[in-house]
Amino acid sequence: MAKQNTLAFLLPLLLVCAAILAAYSFFPKTGAEAPSDGSISLSLQGRPLVSGNAATLHAVSTCGAFDVLLDGAEFGSGAPVISAPFLLEVGTHSFFAQGKDCNSTLAFTVLPRECEPNETKECEKNGCTGARECAGGIFSECALPKKVCSPGEKVGCSTNGCSFGYMICNSCGTSFSKCASDTSSNNATCSSTSSCN
Repeated sequence: MAKQNTLAFLLPLLLVCAAILAAYSFFPKTGAEAPSDGSISLSLQGRPLVSGNAATLHAVSTCGAFDVLLDGAEFGSGAPVISAPFLLEVGTHSFFAQGKDCNSTLAFTVLPRECEPNETKECEKNGCTGARECAGGIFSECALPKKVCSPGEKVGCSTNGCSFGYMICNSCGTSFSKCASDTSSNNATCSSTSSCN
């Protein structure tokens, strides 16, 4: 009789345990093994991207440890942040970061070096002469000199201390012409006491 009471007590207990195990295996697991909502962010610091210059890859992961490849070759690994400098070479390149549950790609193009520091190059913009300055290995856009006058503006001047004329602002507004005698006006002749000849 005692055996029957024990079996009667254990049988429902075993059924409850079996039901719990079945439910546990049926429902998806949660926690660390669940798929991640994380991502890997890749960015480059150091512009312009010109051959011979240094740049820094900055990678941040919210999905754990990850590896980074540059053009298919191992570049680095870590978690949650990688910040690593590298030298740029001409061409199109890509970083690929791979974590357990996420990945990211960053493609970039490196331009050939055009110039050296402090180098300038003459250029033309809208018919006016300007200069391009070297910055980070590439030339800037054509920059015109500061305007000092309005194109076509006339300003009075003295040709020799006795005669008067005018200077004309050039079409770019960057300088005046030499003083030219004003043939249309009646320039007074110098007196014999003046220093003019």
